[in-house]
Amino acid sequence: MAVRRVGLAGYGLRLAIVVVAYFVAARLSLQLAQVHGQVTPVWPPTGIALVAILLWGRRMWPAIAAAAFAVNAPLGPNLIGAAIIAAGNTLAPLTAAYLMKEAGFRPELDRLRDAAALVLLGALAGMAISATVGSLVLVVAGAVPAASFAPTWAVWWTGDAMGVLLVAPFLLSFRPRTGRAALSWEQRAELAAWLAAIAVAAFVVFQSTFRLEYLVFPLIMVAALRFRLPGAAPAALIASGVAVWAAVNGSGPFAEETLLQKMVTLQVFNVFVALASFVLVAYVETREREQKARLSSEAKSEFLRVASHELRSPLSVLSGYLSLLASGDLGEPPARWREPLEILSAKTQELNDIMDDLLEVSRFEGDVMLRAREVVDLGTVVEAAVERARPRAAFAEGKVTVECTSDRLAVMADAGQLGHVMDILVNNAISYTREPARVAVCAVRNDGRAVVRVTDNGVGVPGEFRGAMFEPFRRGRQAGVESVAGTGLGLYIGRELARSHGGDLVLEESAPGAGSTFALSLPLAVTETLRRA
Repeated sequence: MAVRRVGLAGYGLRLAIVVVAYFVAARLSLQLAQVHGQVTPVWPPTGIALVAILLWGRRMWPAIAAAAFAVNAPLGPNLIGAAIIAAGNTLAPLTAAYLMKEAGFRPELDRLRDAAALVLLGALAGMAISATVGSLVLVVAGAVPAASFAPTWAVWWTGDAMGVLLVAPFLLSFRPRTGRAALSWEQRAELAAWLAAIAVAAFVVFQSTFRLEYLVFPLIMVAALRFRLPGAAPAALIASGVAVWAAVNGSGPFAEETLLQKMVTLQVFNVFVALASFVLVAYVETREREQKARLSSEAKSEFLRVASHELRSPLSVLSGYLSLLASGDLGEPPARWREPLEILSAKTQELNDIMDDLLEVSRFEGDVMLRAREVVDLGTVVEAAVERARPRAAFAEGKVTVECTSDRLAVMADAGQLGHVMDILVNNAISYTREPARVAVCAVRNDGRAVVRVTDNGVGVPGEFRGAMFEPFRRGRQAGVESVAGTGLGLYIGRELARSHGGDLVLEESAPGAGSTFALSLPLAVTETLRRA
């Protein structure tokens, strides 16, 4: 009960915060009203409502609805109209938040897709709901003439959209950001001075009759590049705030414009402010992450390459001496040594195989070019792989067969690498089964491509693992096969080799306990395609 009371108290506190913030911001914004005393060129409550839903969930809607009704009730046109307007003001941020989350939005605003979602879905699309509902209510109630619907809608939509573009990034900039240190006091002082310079510059350009408003953009961009979102968001808010003030007072570039023209000019300006601020931040941080990921990948590839080569020498020595001991070249070993020597030899071979896999991965991630290719009969490669796997399958009372194959499947490839892919698929099929393995391999021609399907009667692939099974070092953990040896690199290597040949490797179908079918597809060689044409 105590936990529940704390939860309810926290929920109530959040509701109260949203109500107060929404109401106060609305009352201040109404001082700029342009139509019927309740349609303003900037409406910060939409940004507050959207951030509340994004961070605290849809449960915040009662606070938004209550605050919106409290704001609109004294303004009319009547209580029913105020309630409908409040419903529109609530539905708009709810819809915007839903669309943004469906698009994969993250509140960190550190990706281009986050910035695009905020601009396109949060501001431009989502706020059309409140503008449409509110404008229709005013027209139906007779508060504004029908001929004024378009300019009323434009002002309403502009105000709500600007509230999202300006206030939402500003509020989100206060969230702690993982992986990035907070600004030092020196940086904060520098940011404050820079924001003051932006305010002065914006005031000057919006007092001029010349179209100089875009001169503030370099200052905003410097704030974004220097301080990232904590600098970009307040810089955008200041520049846009000065622009709104100029539009309301009809100064500078807004002096000779009609109400509709002012709203269009203002919205275009603020869209470009968004592009120069948090959109630029998202772009820069995306590039930085990509560069760090590339450097990390290069370092990992170099480590894998060096480790593989450095471990190869002692493994070769170990393998050689084990072979000499087992063969009796160093003297006939005692009978009790036979089994331990066989186990050690097998494990040494496993380590060699792991080194081969690691070296193969380092080649992929280092963009090393593949070996020379030639026209290869894929059917021959398949038959050879099946022959290599038959002794292992027979040892476990299993069976590997070629069920079907076309006359000739000529592909331009490296036969050794394709054989490696087939070994991976067939050996996996044998390994991941709880009963005598039954593996069927079928190679056919399909729509100008050669397709090899490997079907087994194994444990299958769980649905939650299918998206990750081709990632490096990822292994299945189904009951009964936990002890299967391996590194989790096989399918990753197989897919990369297939793609490097212009093909692909996919899981075609699978069911828990009923086996799986993997499909390797490759383009037919040009000579084969022409011969069949």
